[in-house]
Parts: sequence; structure tokens; C-alpha cells
Amino acid sequence: MISLSTARQLILENTPPLPPTTLPLHHALGLILHSPATADSDLPAHSRSAMDGYALPLNDPSTHFTVIGEIQPGEKSSLNLHHGETARIFTGALIPHGAGRVIPQENVQLHDSSMTILTPTSQTFIRHQGEEARQGDLLLHPGSLLGPAEISLLAQIGITHPSVFPRPRVFHCVTGNELVDPSTTPAPGQIRDSNSPLIAALLHSHGAQLVAHSRSPDDLNTLLSTIKNTPEDWDALLISGGASVGDYDFGAKALLALGFTIHFRQISLRPGKPLIFATRGSQIAFVIPGNPVSHFVTFHLAIRLALDLLKSTPPSWPLLHAQLLAPIPTPPNPRETFWPASLQIINHQLHATPLHWQSSGDLLGLLNAHALIPIPPNSPPPPPSTLTPVLLLAFP
Repeated sequence: MISLSTARQLILENTPPLPPTTLPLHHALGLILHSPATADSDLPAHSRSAMDGYALPLNDPSTHFTVIGEIQPGEKSSLNLHHGETARIFTGALIPHGAGRVIPQENVQLHDSSMTILTPTSQTFIRHQGEEARQGDLLLHPGSLLGPAEISLLAQIGITHPSVFPRPRVFHCVTGNELVDPSTTPAPGQIRDSNSPLIAALLHSHGAQLVAHSRSPDDLNTLLSTIKNTPEDWDALLISGGASVGDYDFGAKALLALGFTIHFRQISLRPGKPLIFATRGSQIAFVIPGNPVSHFVTFHLAIRLALDLLKSTPPSWPLLHAQLLAPIPTPPNPRETFWPASLQIINHQLHATPLHWQSSGDLLGLLNAHALIPIPPNSPPPPPSTLTPVLLLAFP
């Protein structure tokens, strides 16, 4: 068995990024930008009003003005303001010639075609041309994560099809003679397949695309045929079950028969010891131990890393510290343990509550799991009230 840190290093060394592609903006959220994004014009492109109000000459000390027109957003006005003149203007409208400031409408009083300033202000209330950026300025570096603000900025500068690193396409195959569809009532000896929706949800929440899914019995030839005959292109293959060394654990044999190179077969990890990682050219594959808690833990500790590398997301290991609110009911174990926990903020301090985890098949032990508490090999768990490291999975 190898350590988790060694396994993660092998994943780092053997998972190349996917080639960049061009996608519409509405498909680029959460992806990594490949090409730089520069301003195609000044931002703002022209000086605009920041308020609904009245445009005034900059150095006119008057308090009484004649209203000579109105300027709406989206139109180019031919007005040219002189001393004692003003124009009604709305937020976002272009500043007319001769104007150098805007007085908010709530600061004035109207009298037919004239306007009197009631509350003077030194602010200009103008968004000046180029105050945010100049034409040609680099606004987003290659490698930027495209969140909602970045997507909006790309639209503002006219980049509607950015070059990005795409979402990994994943083929998931769940194995087991005992598995039936979740909509089916299991017969004696059967169980509902909970790993398929678990994997689908984990992939979706971490920016990967599930392109194909199948269910296979514990038969090597059927498994091989299922994988070979899928019509979809995929970058990552996930096989649920068949990771151990039993008579009907065919994961490693299937990968070898398909031409994959296996980089590791076991990790000194609890839960999730029999995890297999392999590559074939630019494709990667994992065989995941069949229990759902093992699925959950190994996804966050290993599979998620590989998916991030495929889409060029910088690998992260968000280790925080939280005060432990209850004991972790486990003796020391020779393998490194990651115990599910829920998090909450009490009096501005992060607190962790270990979840009730009975076995690797106990899905109830994952409910409200916001973090994993690492426990080193052969070490007792941290006692309650201590500040302990927690690997963040999600914000509570």
C-alpha cells in the first residue's frame, strides 16, 4: 500500500490537462480561461452619468439653470451646454458637450423650463471614459477561473466564445450482481444502486460531465464489452466496485485488458483502501471500492484531483482548523483515516461535529458532511474541544 500523499503525487504526474476549446459564454461558467482577455475599448467607452439628474457645466457657479433638453441612455445627444444651461439626464446616458458634472434630481427643484439647485455637492457623479480600463488592457489572465463576474466581464468586452479548458467527459460503470435500479423493490440478496446517483451528483457539483452510464454484472467479458461499445467519447472512466482482490473483482483485469497502465492499486486509507488509478494515453481511469462512503471519500481525496487536473483547475487542499464538539468514536488505525464531519460557526469560530459513521456502507454517516477530519496512521483521534484540522468539502 502507498500513502495518500504518494497516490496524489502519482495522479499529479500522470494526468495531463485536456486541450483547450472554444465554448459559448453560457457553457463556460466554472471553467479555466485559456487565452488572455483584453479590453476592446476603454471602459467605460464614453463618459456617462452615474445618476438620474441634470448635467451642468463644470465650473459654472450658478444655482439657477435653464433646461434646454433631455438625454436618454442609448442615444447620442447633439446638445452643447453653456453657462446657465442644463439638460435632464438619466443614469447611463452620455455626458453632453460642455458638461462636467451631474447634480442628482433629489438635490434640485423644477420651475417649468428652469431648475434651481437646493443642495449643492462637490461630487461630479460621472463615470469617466477609461476610468475602469483602457483599450488593450489585460483584464483576465490565462488560468483565470470563470465565475459569474468573469462571465459578465467577457460579455462586456465582446468575448462571447472564450477559449477555455473543457469539462472532463466521464463514463461511469457500476458493477455488481446484487444491484438493481433505485426504482425497483429489491428481492432478497439485492440492493438498490445508490452509487450511480452519488457519482452523478459529485461529478455535477465539481464541474465534470457525465456522458455515459451503465450497470454491469460481476462478469469480466460483460464489463469489457460495456466499456468498449459505449458510443460516447470520454476522458475519464470510473468503475464502481471490483477494486479489491476477490474472485469477482474484475476492475484491474479490465483495465489491463483495455490497455491501461495501472499506477497504484491500494492506498493506506480508511475508508477507500482498494482504489485503483490507471491511464491510457490522455485518458484516466479509477476503480472505486464499492461501498458508498468509500466512494464519497476517495472522490474528494483522489478523483476530484484528477478531474481538476484535466480541466486545468489548480489543485487545492483546503485544510482549515475547527474546534471539535464531540469525540470521534474510533481507536487508532494503521491506515490514515478521514472521518466525516458537519461544520457550524458559533461565536465567529468554526466548529466540527463528527458524524455517526458505522461502516463504509453507512450512507447516513454522510448526511450534512461538510468536511473530513484527517487522523494520522496509528494515532488516536483528537479529543473534544481541541482545535483540529478539517478538510473542507463545502460551506455549511
